[in-house]
Amino acid sequence: MTYDGLSVGLFGGSFNPAHAGHMHVARTGLKALNLDQIWWMVSPQNPLKPKQPSYESRVATVEALGLPRSMKISHMEREFETQYTVDTLRKAVQTWPHTRFVFLMGADNFLQLPKWRDWHTIMNTVPIAIIARPGKNYGAIRARMGKAAQVYRDARIAETQADSLKDCQAPAWTYLTPPMNRLSSTAIRARKSAK
Repeated sequence: MTYDGLSVGLFGGSFNPAHAGHMHVARTGLKALNLDQIWWMVSPQNPLKPKQPSYESRVATVEALGLPRSMKISHMEREFETQYTVDTLRKAVQTWPHTRFVFLMGADNFLQLPKWRDWHTIMNTVPIAIIARPGKNYGAIRARMGKAAQVYRDARIAETQADSLKDCQAPAWTYLTPPMNRLSSTAIRARKSAK
């Protein structure tokens, strides 16, 4: 299938489980960045996290959200047999060279980005949109003062111009500060185990 000319937000994660907070991030990216589609990329196995529930069960939690027509689940990481974001993004750009990709991540991941494999290559492969998350550890100031933000400070696009990010050459990033949704996968798992 061809996606030539489309602007697509790549939204990756373990989604253990997917919840309304994730949908909030996806909708924020779709609207603020003026994208055509959001592709949810469920990680077969996140190398920074312990063993996860099955891939199929986590995909089911995304399906249960009732994705709108502008969003879909992409199985590219499984099909590409990639484990690291850097490899997935490179392969996506090679597979769909005429699609304008933007990588979506929460502020918590932006703080951790320097721990990711080949993080400079990630920054230089596709533009990145960072979405603020609630909580003192992921506050806007802390994320915007982290190592990745400092190293790439000259590549930052103002939030007021976020809809132009999809047309920028990487490295380029923006920081979005939507109204907060306080749901987290960790809290949901904690509630389930307490029952």
